Amino acid sequence: MVFDLPEKRALLILIGISALLMLVHLGLDHAGSAAFAAPWSPEAEDGAFVLLRGEVKNVRALSGGHLLAEVNGTRVFLPAAVAARVEVKEGAFMEVAGTVQTYQGKKEVVVGSASDLTLI
Repeated sequence: MVFDLPEKRALLILIGISALLMLVHLGLDHAGSAAFAAPWSPEAEDGAFVLLRGEVKNVRALSGGHLLAEVNGTRVFLPAAVAARVEVKEGAFMEVAGTVQTYQGKKEVVVGSASDLTLI
């Protein structure tokens, strides 16, 4: 199969765009979701994606394999799928990105992925 000049140009443009999209994807994946999170604030609205850093305290195992911890006085909820992939110990320092939600009248950060939690 032989391409004429306009088809060759179109093919080169498609290959270039595909390569660019792959580089952007790899860059964003390397940056992680924390790069897009706002700093935690008690005034953060439900649904906001926030970043929280601090010392881990009061780690509790919940039914269903979930974990609940406290980081700088803020509750952090780790669903079972996340809790099974990370080890959270009291006294450790961590950075966690997650979604704010209000549960039983208290704000908490819900971690969506194990990659959103980093021990520091």
